[in-house]
Amino acid sequence: MVITTRFELSAPIEAAWAYLLDVPKIAHCVPGASLTDVIDDKTYAGKVDVKLGPIGVSYKGRITIQSMDESAHTVSVRAEGSETRGRGGASATMTAQLQSNEKGTSVIMNTDLAVSGVVAQFGRTGIMQEVAQRMAQRFASCVDQELKTATPAG
Repeated sequence: MVITTRFELSAPIEAAWAYLLDVPKIAHCVPGASLTDVIDDKTYAGKVDVKLGPIGVSYKGRITIQSMDESAHTVSVRAEGSETRGRGGASATMTAQLQSNEKGTSVIMNTDLAVSGVVAQFGRTGIMQEVAQRMAQRFASCVDQELKTATPAG
């Protein structure tokens, strides 16, 4: 299932790009997520709790920055995790593209998501889309707030 989310940041593209690539700095902005280990400069371990309607599920896994194109402001990330309780899992390949606009930066994320286990049985596509949109907006709001305090106005 492919989920597309879009959000706006009020920072200039270079500041947004640098900040979004700093995984240890932005991990806490992902709703329900925490970074547990920095394996190397492109690989990180962590966990995330997600609520899909009446179902709550916790995943433990890793994310890897697969590729980045600084001139095009595009990054591709692979995430894989398994349920901490249960036999299900999730994997996703997310590609984000940043574009300058008059107010700052637009971020478009395309996520190719695959799930197994209880979430696959109960998680209707509509619910997953809705949760992904909500998580993206909360993430964007957190990052935007941090960029405002990190970047002096001027």
